[in-house]
Amino acid sequence: MEPQMKATTRTALGAVSDPAPATHLIQSNVELVKKDVEEKLGRTFSVYQATQFCTQTVNGYKYFVKVDVGNSEFIHLELYKPINGQLSLLNVEDKKSESDPLKK
Repeated sequence: MEPQMKATTRTALGAVSDPAPATHLIQSNVELVKKDVEEKLGRTFSVYQATQFCTQTVNGYKYFVKVDVGNSEFIHLELYKPINGQLSLLNVEDKKSESDPLKK
């Protein structure tokens, strides 16, 4: 289990946790997929700061992360890390605002 990366609220298996402030480990994961995100969206980011995240335990860990990309713009990332595998980018949602909720 990766407790240092989980949101603070315990949830039932498969349920999505409540949003929590992003940790340095969440930021590290977001950095690992930055090139993939930039390729998918066709642009680069000088600002790329995770601000909030939720988790879901599903045969590994899903992370839903809100990322500040500057100029009052945000993106939402969906990441997946199998129990014994590599982190991967599943989805990117562009043109989000700070007030847009993460997946629940």
